[in-house]
This record gives sequence, structure tokens and C-alpha cells, in this order.
Amino acid sequence: MGAIMSDKGEKTCPLCAEEMDLTDQQLKPCKCGYEICVWCWHHIMEMAEKDGTEGRCPACRTAYDKEKIVGMAAKCERMVAEINSERKQKLQKAKPKASEGRMHLSNVRVIQRNLVYIIGLPLNLADEELLQRMEYFGQYGKVLKVSISRTATGVIQHSANNSCCVYITYTKEEEAIQCIQSVHCFILEGRPLRACFGTTKYCHAWLRNMPCSIPDCLYLHDFGSQEDSFAKDEIVSACTRYN
Repeated sequence: MGAIMSDKGEKTCPLCAEEMDLTDQQLKPCKCGYEICVWCWHHIMEMAEKDGTEGRCPACRTAYDKEKIVGMAAKCERMVAEINSERKQKLQKAKPKASEGRMHLSNVRVIQRNLVYIIGLPLNLADEELLQRMEYFGQYGKVLKVSISRTATGVIQHSANNSCCVYITYTKEEEAIQCIQSVHCFILEGRPLRACFGTTKYCHAWLRNMPCSIPDCLYLHDFGSQEDSFAKDEIVSACTRYN
């Protein structure tokens, strides 16, 4: 299972479900063809380094060639930077529209300090109601919402080892930190879980100064704090600072 095509025809990362930009699409980290975004690749490598192990492809479990991929990513980033530079010059020449006043925030991710992102959950536990209970994530605090990563059609996204990703929203930052500290590297059914702060992005309608028509929209509708705001490719170290 490689990158997934969304309803809009855009490629999305099978791990974080974010749209894959030009750099992500050029990465091609593994010969098996399983494509993930640069952010998730960095996350896998950083977690592996913390555990003293090798970062491996989630699909075929082949060890990633870090030096080769870092060089490839740098080359991709230079190419994309040149493309973006050309686009920026064109945009500067074009008269900006009032409705695009916030669009520069479209690639910004904001850390949600009451949101926990967990990787490696066994598929047999992929049940939102079950995960809220006291014997699971309810033991760390009051759970407001549990959301399992799904495709645009509602199918649970999972890796080749039959694990999936889940977002747990708590009422307080302290509860989220306790969850991360307890869950990160916890061995469940023979595999270690990975946990860090979750991030969110700005609502597309809000970016365009338009009213949001989606009930209970999970994206931001107000400016996030500067210290918790990062470009997508900078977010991995920020998310894991409490691990």
C-alpha cells in the first residue's frame, strides 16, 4: 500500500493522512514502492535512533538507507525550493486578493497540547468507543474524542503489520503528557507503541476568510500560538519534545 489518492485526486501519506507535497512525492524511500511523507520518515528514523534500532519501512520492514534518503530529500528540497521561488516571484507580480490574506498559513502545523498521536495500535483494538474506556486511554484523564486515521472513504488506514494510528483528545495538557509518558515505547501485542503530541492545521474556509460549513470541524479557526506553530517539515522535533 503506497500513497493514497484522496477524493480530490491528491496523494496523501498512508501514515498521517496529510497531503503529500512535491518533496514528499519525490522521496521514494523504499524499493518496495511504499511511499510516506518526509515528516513520517523523519519520525520513524528519530524514534528508531532513540531506541537504538534501525528505521524500517512500515510495509516490507527493510531497513532504510538513511544517508541515501537524506541526500535524496535534500536534492528534492532544493528542487522544490527553486519551484517555490519561481512561484513566489509570480505571486509577487500578481495583485493579492483580500480572500487570500491567510493562505500563507496553509502549510503551518500547530501543536495541540491536549492531543496525543499514537502509532502502532493493533487493528483488533481499532474501536473509538473501546479506546475511551478506563482500561485503555481513559485512565490518563477525561477523553473528549478518539479518532482513528481513516481514508477519505472511511476505511481504517493500516500498515502492513496490521497496526493503525489514533488521535486521543484530552481536556488538559497534563493528561496528554501523562498519556505520552506512559504509552510511548509500551509493548502491546509484541510491538512498541509510539506516542507524541498531535498537530492540526488551519481550516481551509477560515484561511480564505469564509465561514466554515462543517459541523464540529476539527481544524483551527483562530490563530495558534507562535511557539507551537511550525512548518510541516519542522514539526517532528517539536512534537516529540516531551518523549
